[in-house]
Order: sequence, then C-alpha cells, then structure tokens
Amino acid sequence: MQHLTGILNKDFGKGAYLTSGLDEDDAAEVPICGLLTSFDTAQIRSLGAALFTAVEYATDFRAADGDRTLSQLLRRELVNRTGSDDPRMLLKVVADEYRSLRGRTLGPPDDKLIVALCDEDPKVAVDYLDKVKPASRTRNGAVYLATFLLFAAAAGMKHVLLCCDQLEDLASTTTARAKRYLETERFRDVIVETLPMADMLSVVVTMHPRAALTIGTAWELADLPPFEPSEANRHRTVILPGLRNVSEATKLLTRYLDAAVKPGSSRSAGDLYPFTTAAVSALFGRSNRKPRDVLRKAHSVMDAAAGENLDVIDVAEVSRYLDALGGAFDDDVPPGFAAASGTLDWSRG
Repeated sequence: MQHLTGILNKDFGKGAYLTSGLDEDDAAEVPICGLLTSFDTAQIRSLGAALFTAVEYATDFRAADGDRTLSQLLRRELVNRTGSDDPRMLLKVVADEYRSLRGRTLGPPDDKLIVALCDEDPKVAVDYLDKVKPASRTRNGAVYLATFLLFAAAAGMKHVLLCCDQLEDLASTTTARAKRYLETERFRDVIVETLPMADMLSVVVTMHPRAALTIGTAWELADLPPFEPSEANRHRTVILPGLRNVSEATKLLTRYLDAAVKPGSSRSAGDLYPFTTAAVSALFGRSNRKPRDVLRKAHSVMDAAAGENLDVIDVAEVSRYLDALGGAFDDDVPPGFAAASGTLDWSRG
C-alpha cells in the first residue's frame, strides 16, 4: 500500500493510468493522490483515529517527488492553479470548495488546519497536527480528513485513494463487540454518506479471514460493499494467497533486492546476490509461506551476515541464523539482529 500511494503521489496518478492502458489525455483528466493509514491494537482503534493518521501521513511522510510531502506537492499545485502564493488567497480558494458542496457534511472544516496547509512552511501543518490531543483525534478525525480533502480538491485533485491496513485490529477480540459494530457503521456514515468523502474518497482495506468473520455481520448490516470472495466481487476484492513454491519466493525477494541496490553496483537486475539459490530454498522451507515472513527472515539473515562481513549467504548461514531465533516465526521474528564471534547481539533487535 505504501508503494501504491507513492506511485500515485509522484505524478498524481498519471503513470498509474498510463500503465492501465489509458492515453495521455485520459490519464491527465482525473488527477488522484493517495493516503495511507492503519488500525492497531494500541492507539488507533477507531475510524476517527485512523482518518486523522491519514492526514498526518500527508504532512509527514516524505516519499513523493524527492524530499516533499504530499501536502507540499498539493500546495504547489494550488499555487499554480491560483496564480498566487499569498496564503490568504489560497485560504479563500479552499474555503470556496466547502461552500460549493451540495449535500450533507460533517460541519464546517477546521480553519486552522487549512491555514496550516496553505502556509509556505510545511512544519506549520506538522506542528499543528502534533498538538492535537488523542481524544480529539478520535472524536474529530473525520473532520480533519474532510478538511484535507477540500485542500486537495482546491489543488485540482478529483479523487483520493485511502489505503487502510490492518482492519483485523478493529476486529480484535480485545475490542468490545458494541464498539466494533459502531465503528463499522461509521464507515458508512462518514465515508459513504457525507461530503466531500462521498464524492472524492475511495477506500482500500486489508484484513485477514478471521477479521472478515468477526465484522462480517456488522459490515452487512451497515450496507457496505460486500467483501466475500465470490465471482460477483471480483472487481472489488483481491485475495493474496501464501507463497506456493520457491520460484515465487525468489521473485518476491529479487524485487526487494533490486530496489535496495546502490547506484553503480555491479549487481544485475534479478540477481539473488548475496543469497545463493539454496539459501532462498532454505528461507522458504523455514517460513510459514507468508511473504512478510520470508522478507523479515531474509532481512534478519542479511543483517546478521553483514555483522560478520560475509560476501555470500548460503544455506549453512541461513540455517545457523534462523536456528539462533529459537523457533520464532512471522510476527515473533525481530526486525533484525547481528552476530559477532558466534553470538547474537539482541540489543539491536
């Protein structure tokens, strides 16, 4: 999802449209940008908090156009469309977007957020959002997102894709049943039935099958688009199966290795270096078939091999490093560890 939002924000969807088969004119007709958020079991356990985090992603995350955030890119577009970089003029254009809405809204936008987004200094918006208290994030998160959408619309965006990860955390057994039902209904009340979300926003969510079982009834009662894996839902659902064989694990790993190569490296695209073919087979055999599990273990092995200055990682190194984990797997695998003199340095885990 992070990769997808980065691609969209790089040129406001033009490249993605061209890849899908549209011509140049059609690709430029409906500019789109992407936001990223996620539920968790610690702090983001409501839709409001998740929507607030999406706005923070736009102001904090520097991945598009070099060193610029999405909010900076949108301000640049707003200045170009307005023909002025006067914050007062920019503020008026965004306010006009709200006045043009014809339908039910959540109420007036957050004027202070608009002022912060229109400011030339990107730190103003970051500082403003950082000072918002947790209770307000949960209670007013949708208002913050609606305000940001008005800013995006004023900058020329016709569509915004919100990628929402870890919906299974909303369906966690630690979340009360009544709260799960309430938050699921808010997907409909906020995103489907109020402006500007209803006109601009599309949401992609990820969830495990167990989450689908937990919130399935609430989702259906809220009259939200069904997500069961059926022929009728092929246009709106994507099922991600586990890795089936070593060949798929190899393709997955080479993509990440290609992306990590430094400029000027002699490594060719698609090369498994520093892993040998046998090492990848060993990684696959010691995984639970989840792509995340394979990638985390590969990263752990590479980090440990770097600590020993190894040039090549073979099956022996994979077995030795994974044996040191003591049977941990998937989410239990630490993000990285290093070895020195045959012992593990857990302080880096």
